[in-house]
Amino acid sequence: MEDTYYLKTYKEEYRRVLDLAESKPLEKTAEALDLYYDVCCGCVLVAEASLREQEGEWEIASLCKVLLKYAAWLEEFDHMLDSAYSVVSRFEDCLMDHPRLKLRLLELELTIVRRIEALNDHELSHAEDLERDISLYKRNIYFADNDQLDQIEEPGRFLKKDPVEWTARWEEVIDEADRMTEEKLKDHPRGMGFCHGFWHERQKALRKLGVVWRCPTEMNPGTMFD
Repeated sequence: MEDTYYLKTYKEEYRRVLDLAESKPLEKTAEALDLYYDVCCGCVLVAEASLREQEGEWEIASLCKVLLKYAAWLEEFDHMLDSAYSVVSRFEDCLMDHPRLKLRLLELELTIVRRIEALNDHELSHAEDLERDISLYKRNIYFADNDQLDQIEEPGRFLKKDPVEWTARWEEVIDEADRMTEEKLKDHPRGMGFCHGFWHERQKALRKLGVVWRCPTEMNPGTMFD
């Protein structure tokens, strides 16, 4: 119950600062930059709380789009670079099931890191990891866009995922599918074995939206999931 309270509180504060930010064009004043940073922090806090609570996770992609808008603006100001990096890098851990959106987030993060390096005349090892991830995402998206799903390489995973998760159609419908799934399971306890019920309902929702998806149990026969 406590985490649910925090999620509700974070959402209310996020909407308040977002309404303020959206009420006028982007500005360069110190007050405006602080407001945009507050919006980005709100995106992160709501996304993290949604993942903890397994509630409203289908809204995380829309939060990411807001964060990209305001963090990209913050990146233009040297004194805001560390703040921009903190929110973008934290949000990276929250975003799943959206490879093209994730690529935009990784590219912005790399831009920020390169700017920090230039200001401090010092290379950061994290930049190499970002470049590697960006390259992999670009390759996989290319394969998905050209119907070469068998060429897709999972980024550092032990478990196999259905390559359809890299397609543009998947990215277009997955949030609606997960919204439908959450609504279907809203009264089910989130305990042991919940993942199987979630995957089953997610498959049904995706089929209604024109996507055939193989869940983790189908992709990894013999692996135990709880």
